[in-house]
Amino acid sequence: MANIFSADDRAFLRRPHISRVWFAELDLPSGITRLHSGAGRVIVGGYEWRGITDPGGNQLVSVGAVEEPRFGAAAKIDIVISGVNIDLLRYIKDTARAMEGRRANIYWCAFDQETADPWSGGMKKLWPGRLSSPVIRWAGTGVRTISLAVEGPWQSQDYAFGGKWNPADQRRRYAGDKGLDFVGVEVQEIIKA
Repeated sequence: MANIFSADDRAFLRRPHISRVWFAELDLPSGITRLHSGAGRVIVGGYEWRGITDPGGNQLVSVGAVEEPRFGAAAKIDIVISGVNIDLLRYIKDTARAMEGRRANIYWCAFDQETADPWSGGMKKLWPGRLSSPVIRWAGTGVRTISLAVEGPWQSQDYAFGGKWNPADQRRRYAGDKGLDFVGVEVQEIIKA
């Protein structure tokens, strides 16, 4: 088995207070947004990442488990932001349709909590995917959450392609293709010996 971690990487990861931080690079209608699951702003990988967790406890981020894909169901990652302020809620509501299907990459990086140093191994791209339509939930004045799902590249592979298996639809998909001209036509083969 290949050794994917160097001796320096293993020494860093064995420190007593190492934590994993999630990073999301989202292609939103307003432009590329880089967020992380902690608080404050950090520079990792040459980019500034904005934290969306409020240390006062007003806004928290939950990243669901990354599950292995199974037959008939593709994997996805659920991201839930709770304690959302009204401005973010309005923005998500106004741009929800435009967000669906846009690129979303999920990364993780280990950090030393005592020194705030990122792991020398850098960020690891865990999940290349696409955003699903956001779900907004609220109850009364105190509970507001936004749920986003980042779907993997195989999410829509289990669905019908949205066409018909006839010559006209085949030419609409691929101009000039005659591959389905004889579908449904009775063919008689005459063999002359």
